This record gives sequence, structure tokens and C-alpha cells, in this order.
Amino acid sequence: MAVLLLAPLVAACTGPSHDDGLTGQAVVLDDTGRGESPIDKGWIIAVPAAVVDDLWRTTGNKPVDRQNLKGVSARVSRDQVTQAGGVVAALDDDGEFVLPAKQGPHLICYLESADIGGGEVVQGCGFLTLPASGELEITDGEPGFSVGMKE
Repeated sequence: MAVLLLAPLVAACTGPSHDDGLTGQAVVLDDTGRGESPIDKGWIIAVPAAVVDDLWRTTGNKPVDRQNLKGVSARVSRDQVTQAGGVVAALDDDGEFVLPAKQGPHLICYLESADIGGGEVVQGCGFLTLPASGELEITDGEPGFSVGMKE
């Protein structure tokens, strides 16, 4: 009986599988020496690179050039992301997420609830070619939004 009771506990401790998508953590970098803290509200979105300009147009935003992505702020909803073929991953209290995106080039952004007027707004993006497995590392702070694979 004890073995049967322990099996769900062991499975719960192993975390998300790579079959669920890429795991990751989003943090805010603090330049005052206090270290980093998790981004614990909002979502991480991934939009295939081939449809990014279409997403911007359907949301009423002008396409954003790559040099201005780190600090981009644009109204985009989770529904618009999924309708464009993208995916959305909720951030937990530790800034962790599982992104169910396919391999290939994607626009990765941080999406949060808008403070004014309701809805949602993108607050920083970056392009990244996603691998089949691995762990994403997302940071935001004074230098802007950054996305990469954890080494």
C-alpha cells in the first residue's frame, strides 16, 4: 500500500515533462544589488515568426522592427495570439512556466494585464529559434526584455 501512495508524490515532484513543452522561468533583474525576483503575474507567449507581422496587423499595431522589441508595449490579447497560431503559458508564483510551442523561430513576449482600460498588453519581446527540448530563460529589467536558452 505504501508504494502506491508514494508513486503520485514522486510523479508530482518531477515537474512538467518535455512532452508538455519547454520549461522556463521569467525573472526581473534588479540593478540596485537586490538580485532577481520572479515575474509572477501574466503570461509568456510564443508566436511563429512567419505570422508575426500578421499578428501585429490584426491587433491594430504596426509591425515592430527587431531593434525595438526589447521595450515594445502593444495591446495584444491571449485570444489573438492563439488565433494567429501562437501559444500562451501562464506564469506561476515562482515565475515558472511550460511553453507548448513547436520547434522553430518564434517571437517570445511577456504579456500582462493592462493597468488602464482592461485587456492585455505585451511588455517586451525577442526572437528565438526554439529547440525540441530545453529550458527557457527570460529576464526583464533596466536593459529590457531578453529571452534565451538556459545553458
